[in-house]
Amino acid sequence: MGSTVLVNKVLLIGIPGIFVTWFVTPVVLVLTFGFGDKILKMESKSLNMVMSADMSVSGVSAAIAAAAACKAKKEELTLSVSISIMFTAFMMIAMPMFIKALNMDPVLGGAWIGGTVDSTGAVVAAGEYLGPVARDVAATIKMIQNIIIGVMALGVAAYWSLKVDKSMAEERDFSLKGSLKEIWNRFPKFILGFIGASLVFSGIYGVLGVDGSKIVIDKGMVNGLISPLQGWLFCLAFTSIGLSTNFSELSKLFKGGKPITLYIVGKIINLGVTFGAAYLMFHVVFPDITKSLMSL
Repeated sequence: MGSTVLVNKVLLIGIPGIFVTWFVTPVVLVLTFGFGDKILKMESKSLNMVMSADMSVSGVSAAIAAAAACKAKKEELTLSVSISIMFTAFMMIAMPMFIKALNMDPVLGGAWIGGTVDSTGAVVAAGEYLGPVARDVAATIKMIQNIIIGVMALGVAAYWSLKVDKSMAEERDFSLKGSLKEIWNRFPKFILGFIGASLVFSGIYGVLGVDGSKIVIDKGMVNGLISPLQGWLFCLAFTSIGLSTNFSELSKLFKGGKPITLYIVGKIINLGVTFGAAYLMFHVVFPDITKSLMSL
């Protein structure tokens, strides 16, 4: 995944795209977690966090990172992923149809899709329905959003270590060194590989240039090797989760319908805040960037 998040693609969409993701995403995460904690009073804070991260950041990858950071149970991760996939399948079809019915311009529509549909593949498919401009904007927004997974995981690890997990308070060292060690222990290490791959492939892209990179990286390495490998690794991950899942325990997590309610309310918050930010950035503050994207 890191090999597909390239610096040049982030720069192409500029400040509006970065604002839509890096500002909106943490705001939605905090609001959704707060709703689950204070209003719904979710019994499991870790389930609340995993679902909030899944829905607000970027689906399955964010859920896995958040689950590692807050040491959530496998059943909680499975439940979050299952709900996410179910709603993603619906939104992948419904959102582009709704956007087209409103006659929304492809830049705004693509930004809205990229910031709210969970899966990267679903984002590309939904954007494709609206045309190449919406597809490219949606995919780039989602790629920028993927970058924040590492920051989110670090934040969750810090919050959990210092505020939530108090059961081992007597055994923990609350000095700066001890706190940093606890955060590092909870931090999902695969995020480092994600960042490293992004930097390496961005460097290769810069050396080869646009035309050479499209042939060697986009059409060659990514489409020919990395994307199929990523698909198989995700398949193995889901299979492993399934093999270790106890469905009798999973059913208990649906008690009172709170997880579904959390996801729906969180998604409504995400849709509203993302649309407002995208409209503000692409139509009010930086209309010239929208015009340049429309002309591509």
